Amino acid sequence: MGHQDTGQALAPGGHPARAALIAAGVVLALVTAVTVAKFLAGDFKDAAVWYDAGRRVLEGRSLAGLPHYRYPPTFAVLIAPLCALGWPAFFFIWYGLNVGLFGLSVGLTRALVRRAEDRPSGRLLWLPPLLVAVFAINNLFLGQTNLLIMALVYWFLLELARGREWLAGAPLGAAIAIKAFPAPLLAYLAFRLHLRAAAAALASCAFFLLLLPAPVRGLARNQREVAHWAERVVMPYLSRGRAGDWGQHSVDIGNHSLPAVARRLLMRVDAGVAARRGEPLYVNFADLPERHVNLLVLGAFAALGAAFVGACGLRRPPDPGAQLLEHSLAVVLVLLTSALAWTYFFVMLLLPITTALWLLGSPARTRAPARRTLRAALVMLVAAIVLLYPAARPTQLVRAAGSLCWATLALFAGLALARRDLRHAELRR
Repeated sequence: MGHQDTGQALAPGGHPARAALIAAGVVLALVTAVTVAKFLAGDFKDAAVWYDAGRRVLEGRSLAGLPHYRYPPTFAVLIAPLCALGWPAFFFIWYGLNVGLFGLSVGLTRALVRRAEDRPSGRLLWLPPLLVAVFAINNLFLGQTNLLIMALVYWFLLELARGREWLAGAPLGAAIAIKAFPAPLLAYLAFRLHLRAAAAALASCAFFLLLLPAPVRGLARNQREVAHWAERVVMPYLSRGRAGDWGQHSVDIGNHSLPAVARRLLMRVDAGVAARRGEPLYVNFADLPERHVNLLVLGAFAALGAAFVGACGLRRPPDPGAQLLEHSLAVVLVLLTSALAWTYFFVMLLLPITTALWLLGSPARTRAPARRTLRAALVMLVAAIVLLYPAARPTQLVRAAGSLCWATLALFAGLALARRDLRHAELRR
C-alpha cells in the first residue's frame, strides 16, 4: 500500500476511520445500556468492592482482612473522593473513567507504533482494539482496575521509549502500588540498565504505597495494612507460587496464567471450583506433587527469560521498531508469569497484538518463520476468544487446558523470532 492510501486510511474523514468510529460508538452504546441494566438489577461486581474500601477510608475503618479487597491501601485512598459522592455517582463515574482509560491506552499504543513507523497501516487503528474488545468489555462490566493499570504501563513504555527515564518510572511505580501485577517490568529495567527509570519507579511506588495514604490512614496504621497485604497476597506467591489467599480458586478455569495452567494440567485439581456448579472439571494428564510443579513452573520462567535474552541480545535496541518489539515481549511476559491472569487481564495484549500486525504489514522486516508464528498466534487468539463463553463442557475443557495461555505463548514466540530477525539485521549493518 502506498503512502497516499495509508494517509487516506488514517485521515480523520477517511472511510475506514469513520467506520471504525461508528462501530466503536455502537458497541459503547450497547455496553453502556447493559451496564445500566446491571446496575438496576443490583449486579455491581467489583465496583462494589472498591466502593466499600473507599467508604472505609472515609470512615476511618480498617481495610485489613476484607474478603475481596486484595490490594494495598493505595487504591482505596485514591478512590475515596469518588466514594464520597454516593454509590450511583461512584458507579457511573468509575465506568466512564474506565471507558476513557481504554481510549487513552489505544492512543498510547498508537503513539508507540508511530515511533517505529510514521504512517502505519490504517488497520492498526481499529483491528487491535477490536481483538481485545471482549477483554475491555469484561473490565467494564466488572468495574475492574486493569484498564487503569494498562494505561499507566503504556504511559511508562512511551516515556521510556522517548528516553525520559525519570518520568517513565512514575506511572510504573503508581501501577505497582495499586496492583502488584506489573512488578516484573522492574526486572526488564534492570536487564536493560535503565537505572534511572528503575530508581524512579521504586521511589514512585514507595510514595504511593507508604506516603500517600499516610495522612489519611496514619503512617503506622498504613504500614501495618501494607505489611498485612504483603503477607496475605505477595509472600504466598514468592514462597509457594500461589496466588495470595485465593487458594483453590487460583486454579479456576478463568485464570490463564502459566502457573495456573501448569497446575491444572499437572495436578488433579478442580478447574471449575469458582463456578461451583455441576460436576468437577479435570484436565490434568499427570498428578505430580505441588513442589515438583513449582519447580517446572520456575524452569518455564527461566526458559522464557532465556528466550527473551536470546532474542533481544545484550545491547539496548538501536531503533524504535526493535524497542517496540522488546516492550511488547515484556508485556506478554508479565501476563504469563503472573500468579493470576483472569480473562480481563489480557486486555494488555493490545500493544503486543498491534506490534504483531505492524510486523505482518511490513514483511521485509522479518523472516518467514516469524511471520508464520505470528499468524498462527493471532488465529489461536481469535479461537481462544470465541471459546471463552460457551458453557458446553467440551468448550470448558479447552479453556481449562489453557487455550488463551497457549495463544499468548505463541504470540511471545512470534515476537521473539521477529526480534531475533531484527537483531541479526542490525549486526549485518
